[in-house]
Amino acid sequence: MITSFFGKVTLAILASFVVVGTTLILFTQNLTDQYQDEVQQKLHLDLADHLAHDKHFLQGGKIDKEDLEKTFHNMMILGPSFEFYLLDKSGRILAHAAEPGKVKVDHVSVEPIREFLAHDRPLPIFGTDPRSPGHRKVFSATALDGGFLYVIIGGEKEQNIVDLVRGSHIMGLSVTILSAGLGFSLIVALLLFAFLTNPIRRLNRDILFFRAEGLESAGSAFSHWRRESPDEIQQLGVAFDELSEQLSMQYQRVKSIDQLRKELLSYISHDLRTPLSSLQGYLETWQIKQSTLTEEESQHYISIAMENAGQISAMVEQLFELAHLDSDEVSIRLEPVVIADLTPDVVQQLEIEAREQQIRLDIRPRDSSLVVFADIEKLERVLTNLIDNAIRHCSPNDTVTVRFEASPAAITIGVEDTGTGIPPDDIERIFEPHFKARNTRTGKKTNTGLGLAITKRLLELHGATIEVTSRLGEGTRFSFALARNETAGANVSLAAD
Repeated sequence: MITSFFGKVTLAILASFVVVGTTLILFTQNLTDQYQDEVQQKLHLDLADHLAHDKHFLQGGKIDKEDLEKTFHNMMILGPSFEFYLLDKSGRILAHAAEPGKVKVDHVSVEPIREFLAHDRPLPIFGTDPRSPGHRKVFSATALDGGFLYVIIGGEKEQNIVDLVRGSHIMGLSVTILSAGLGFSLIVALLLFAFLTNPIRRLNRDILFFRAEGLESAGSAFSHWRRESPDEIQQLGVAFDELSEQLSMQYQRVKSIDQLRKELLSYISHDLRTPLSSLQGYLETWQIKQSTLTEEESQHYISIAMENAGQISAMVEQLFELAHLDSDEVSIRLEPVVIADLTPDVVQQLEIEAREQQIRLDIRPRDSSLVVFADIEKLERVLTNLIDNAIRHCSPNDTVTVRFEASPAAITIGVEDTGTGIPPDDIERIFEPHFKARNTRTGKKTNTGLGLAITKRLLELHGATIEVTSRLGEGTRFSFALARNETAGANVSLAAD
């Protein structure tokens, strides 16, 4: 318990109360004593002076010691709290009325007496107590011819009475009441501290639970923190809750990405194995039969090997491209792009392949006034992937059309075909990196299953979302919208960077 934060602070508060309580009692006692001394000295300020006017112990200007001691004795009987001394100018005691052996010293310091008579110091002023040299007491004094009359106020008997009172029931009751008040204050302070530190202890329990259970424990386990509370500890708890949820989401994303990575490597290794085995097989065959092959046969083997090498190279290049896009370190450079001029260049690159498969490529409308803000290289890659994907899903005599639809703020670009369409169960998965639709027509080109995943990521960098609609046996349409004004383009660029 003491090793915990609450235990340490509780112990510190307890120690503080004990120290403060003891100091308060001692200070109050000392202050009370000083107040009593000041009152007593003020009440008997002129006592010595009045006594000096009694001429019974002054005979012809000289002191009659016998009569003086008798007077002192009578005064002490009437006022047992007073002690009377006759001093010379140096402070030597000339006469007193104390019993033999009671007076311990024969000299008294005259400096306090001179200060008392000069009235140059505030009361109380303490002087030497002849009966107890180690103590200083208040007094009254007056000057005489050749010395001083020195009266101790509150003598030995009174001191004994004070000691008795301090040990009395009243004094004990006072100490008990003061101690009870301090104890009550201590309990209230500890309860208040426990109430104030309860959120800290709860936060500590949440952190320990989070550490023990891991990222899977985030979410509802810490939902007891009040988000609208102005309390700093509540806000800290809310921040920890949000942080744990964010970490949990990132953890789930990492797990998902890791799972996708494993699946991707599995599929890609399978896809690479086929052209790699073919490449290796044709090269080995060519190497073994090189001496017996005709020039035409030799070129045939080499061309097939080169084709498989090209497929492997294209697949590896796409893998690197997708990994680069998934690194979140890609930025785009937006600029005005005449979409009606860029699209024919892309179509021309794929024209030969489409013609070989008897597929018609078309652009509508061919309007050079249609301008979008985009990264021209990445937009060209998007159009290439979409048109190439459309060709693979077409049969002879089918058509692939790139269609533009303009609005005041954006231009919607659609790539549509009249091919086989995509099965409904496959539509939700076509943007997964490894996925290939079951009815894809590959032709001479190998489908790596990465083109649409790369396309989606490139469009996300532009702040655009790709949509797909398809009817089996009738065709498919991919579409996305790009801003056609600089302000929108700048906002997209800022978000992408």
